[in-house]
Amino acid sequence: MSFSVGSQLQYTPREAFERCREESVILDIRPDVLCHYKAFDVPRVLYCPWQEIGQYLDKIPADVEVIVADSSGIQSREIIDMLTRAGFSNIAGLGGGMVEWERDGMPVLMDNQARLSGSCMCQLKFRERK
Repeated sequence: MSFSVGSQLQYTPREAFERCREESVILDIRPDVLCHYKAFDVPRVLYCPWQEIGQYLDKIPADVEVIVADSSGIQSREIIDMLTRAGFSNIAGLGGGMVEWERDGMPVLMDNQARLSGSCMCQLKFRERK
C-alpha cells in the first residue's frame, strides 16, 4: 500500500517492483560501492550517487515515473524534494530502500566479487580476495 511522507509519495517494495515491471524506472542514489555489490533487478535502473545528482538532472527521464531508492529510504526524501524543486513531477520514493526491498524478497542482482566487509559503514572496504 503506497503512503505519503509529507507531500511525497512512497511505494512499498512490492508496489515499486510492479510499477517497474510496467514502465517506471528506479533512480538508485546509493554510493557506487554499494550498487556494485547489490543491485535492483528491474528492467530500468539509473545509477547516480546522491552527492552527484545535480550534475545528473539531464539524464533523468521526465516522461516516466522515477522511483528514488537508497539504502534505507532516508536520503531519497531529500533527493525527491530537490527533484521536485527542479521541475520533476512524476517522482516517488521507495519506502525503506534496498533494506526493505531485500527483506520483502524482491529480486536483487548480487556480485560477490564486489562484496564489502567491515563492522560499520565507516569501516567498509572490499573483501580480500584469495
